Amino acid sequence: MKNNILKFGFIAFFSIVLVGCNSEETIDELPLDSIDSEEATLTAKIDDGAEVLSDLALQGFEDEEGLAKSGNNRFLPDCATVTIELTSTSKNVTIDFGTDGCAIRSGHIVKGKILMSYELSVEDMSLVINYSLEDFFIDDLGFTGSRTITRLKANDNGNPQYSMNLDFTVTFADGTQASRTGSKTREWIEGAFNGNWGDNVFLITGSWQTNFANGNMHSTTITNSLRREASCRFLVSGVVELVRTGFSGSLDYGDGSCDNKAVFTNDQGVEREILL
Repeated sequence: MKNNILKFGFIAFFSIVLVGCNSEETIDELPLDSIDSEEATLTAKIDDGAEVLSDLALQGFEDEEGLAKSGNNRFLPDCATVTIELTSTSKNVTIDFGTDGCAIRSGHIVKGKILMSYELSVEDMSLVINYSLEDFFIDDLGFTGSRTITRLKANDNGNPQYSMNLDFTVTFADGTQASRTGSKTREWIEGAFNGNWGDNVFLITGSWQTNFANGNMHSTTITNSLRREASCRFLVSGVVELVRTGFSGSLDYGDGSCDNKAVFTNDQGVEREILL
């Protein structure tokens, strides 16, 4: 009985609705891979939100400092207000999306502020950008925390590159939380500095840990670079490996098609489609 109560609490904690189960079924009848895939779904939602946040921070910077400044097709929408504060050595940029909800080009609804600061030496090959978040939401996900981004004008492939340290907490709509720490790198492989954010493409590599409030921890490593296309709301391809006590598996974001689907495969080889 105690085990049943603990399992029920775990599932209620994540607000899981399991397909094919009704009120008369016991928790012991629920397949373990259903629980595993629900955590993978939450991880994927954090992944997607984190990439939207990266889009906004990078485009906010490039709108202000990019080599091809242009008012045409800027990624930041008209409902976002940008405020600049200059000192003798640095620039502080506040991007305010308001409190009522600001629709960005990818279709997400954003609220709150991104506060960035960096040195004025933007022509250097490498530049460190610091930013933090204030009352910040992407759709129904709340984000708190800060990041450091190191911007490299050109990597060995001749492409702009952004190395990011991750340290933030996500609050889901039901009030549960997860925190993430780690690092990732974004290489800007298409559309760089042409003044049109909509045709930009990034390849993402890295690894991080996601800690859920129930004590579970996911260690995530990108094994096949994630592809982020600014014209699509979701990641379109790439594979990440997920490992935690009790299970492991992979999350495949697809073949390049723009859709809200990914496939989670557990360590037993069982596949399950999840919606982002």
